[in-house]
Amino acid sequence: MWRQDVTRAIGPSEVSPELLQPLVTVVATLGKLGTIPGDIFLGRDVGSLRARLLTFSSGVRRAMVHPDGEASLLRRALEASKEQPGAPTAITDSWQKAVTAVKDIWAKLQEDAAGLRNACGTVATAKVTTEATKGHLVEAVTQEDKAHKELIAATRVVPLSSEVAQVTEVVAAHDARVAEAREGLQAATKATEEVAAAVVAAIAAKERGQHAAVAHGLLEQLAAACMGAYNYYSHVEHCLRDIKAMVGATTRDGGPDVPKATQGDMGVPSELAEIVVVAEALWDASARLAQQHLLGTLRSVRSLLTTSSVTEATKVTQHCQEATNALPGLLSPRLC
Repeated sequence: MWRQDVTRAIGPSEVSPELLQPLVTVVATLGKLGTIPGDIFLGRDVGSLRARLLTFSSGVRRAMVHPDGEASLLRRALEASKEQPGAPTAITDSWQKAVTAVKDIWAKLQEDAAGLRNACGTVATAKVTTEATKGHLVEAVTQEDKAHKELIAATRVVPLSSEVAQVTEVVAAHDARVAEAREGLQAATKATEEVAAAVVAAIAAKERGQHAAVAHGLLEQLAAACMGAYNYYSHVEHCLRDIKAMVGATTRDGGPDVPKATQGDMGVPSELAEIVVVAEALWDASARLAQQHLLGTLRSVRSLLTTSSVTEATKVTQHCQEATNALPGLLSPRLC
């Protein structure tokens, strides 16, 4: 499974609403993929793109619904750390488990997006097996028209002699010419049908390749956005590791009884209080973004993938823009 280590926690000065953008981008990109005409068969082992994207969207929903790890539990546990020395560690362990679970879902989604991207790349670069063109079809139709005219000419009534022997010979020759002309027309008609089918297949293959190329580019963006979401929760996870380390240090030193000048509002070391605020803000902001904007939009995305509805496509675009506009209000106020 894909992993990217985050070697340090972010500080309050580094907490930016832009960190949340990958979550919006994931949903917006799924919406763009839903507007690609038709469906793209990616091979027997992969199946169709739309079916796989429907499954993918269910994974995104699981990643965005994180009911465990309530942010305020961490702060309350630290506030009660004097009376219950073991509480902060227990709460942090539980919270970190919830964060890690979400992060791991995003890691798997990133892998899935990359796999779909590669499959679309294969379809986009596949060589068309038939070289039939509209020119070939025009030529086949011309030959069929010529064969049709020859049949009409062959069926014309010919003058007959009064002698029976000559009549029999002339009729036999006439019937032979008609039969030959009829067979020629049937062969020309079959050739036209085959060329027409080949041209349609060639056009469809070309369009499929073009659509797959568009999907390839969008899936590249989707994989990158999933990586951004993974990094977001990796930041939260690293904050929790730092909190655990700080709590352990203060506990070994006799608890958070430090000079007031170095304490925060919670009566704990200010550095610890600061990183708790960051962890809470990051976790809570992603939860509010999902609940207020993205989960509802995901329902429209699933409808779009099923119906290719222009109305749903417009709704997804509009809602994702609204979500992007809301980002500044999701993180900044929490850190003031």
